[in-house]
Amino acid sequence: MQETVKPVAPRLMWADFIRSIGILLVILGHVSGIIVQRFQTVALDDWLAGNVYNVIARSCVPLLFMVSGALLLPRQESIKDFYRKRFNKVIFPFLFWSVMYLLWKEGCFNFGADYHCYASYSPLALPKVWTLTILTNPAEYHLWFMYELFAVYMITPILRVFATDENRKYLWYLLAIWAIFGPLQRLFEFRFQMETLFDLGYLTGYIGYFILGYLITQIRITKPIVAVAAVVYVAMAWYTGSTTYQYTAFEGKLVDYFQYLLGWNVVLLAVSLFIMLKAAGDAIFSSPKPALEKVIGHLSAASFGMYLIHVFIIALLKAFQISPTDGPAISMIPITTFGVFFISWAIIALLLKIPYVRSLVA
Repeated sequence: MQETVKPVAPRLMWADFIRSIGILLVILGHVSGIIVQRFQTVALDDWLAGNVYNVIARSCVPLLFMVSGALLLPRQESIKDFYRKRFNKVIFPFLFWSVMYLLWKEGCFNFGADYHCYASYSPLALPKVWTLTILTNPAEYHLWFMYELFAVYMITPILRVFATDENRKYLWYLLAIWAIFGPLQRLFEFRFQMETLFDLGYLTGYIGYFILGYLITQIRITKPIVAVAAVVYVAMAWYTGSTTYQYTAFEGKLVDYFQYLLGWNVVLLAVSLFIMLKAAGDAIFSSPKPALEKVIGHLSAASFGMYLIHVFIIALLKAFQISPTDGPAISMIPITTFGVFFISWAIIALLLKIPYVRSLVA
């Protein structure tokens, strides 16, 4: 009997393209955030530069969630297969890097005279300490993303039921609920300085971006849509940057409400950028470009590992006085960002070539 070969789905280069931009913006956001968080201690020119870069970076995590939704929701597979794949690709790397960051913060990688590494704990107690820490707090600030990702994955098999032509309307309905009781409710509460009793919890989180990514890809993106998206992006970027500065200057300390990734303005910022990047990706790769496709494909494959490791690299470059605080922010932020980006990429590309180790970064 002839073996049936399951066809391999064509690679979506626009998705690799957006994911690559997304990881660059993640690094830019964390680097520029070093300046933005220091309004009271850095020069105003430096802070304003950091604010501009930070606005550009605001779409980073929403882009990653939207790409995931666009790719995962249309797939048809059993719940068992879905969770098996997610467990292998996400859980092990998350636990490994969480422990690495805990060891780093505890000084276990500092082998100087003042070396200390969980000195007050016995080796047998460490797994319990790590488990309790990971269950209650991210081991490092950027790992909050993983907890949100796990939550979205838990409901993905249910959402897939509605990712069909006849049931897609229910996803639009869920998205409307998300918009009303998420971004718009937060805007209402901020403007009127009050808290309402409506709390849909999980349904108002990053699941909205996940659904948005899928729904946008089901729409034919025309040139007028791209033009409108460009206008919206510029308007929201200006609004986000200017209002952040105005409120921060008035308070004398950072007011980061307008930078909140689930705020209405960032939703519009991220959605408009997603539309533009998808259109750009489709246009760029409408004809074969083997060399560029290879580079973007490798970068996309390394993006998860780069997300996990890049905070280490930010600290490493800081030790060599390469950080946004070691010179004019307008130049040091991009220099640091690209330094972290390429060093992270190089390390992860190397680790991806090592059997068994690759499962911790891919």
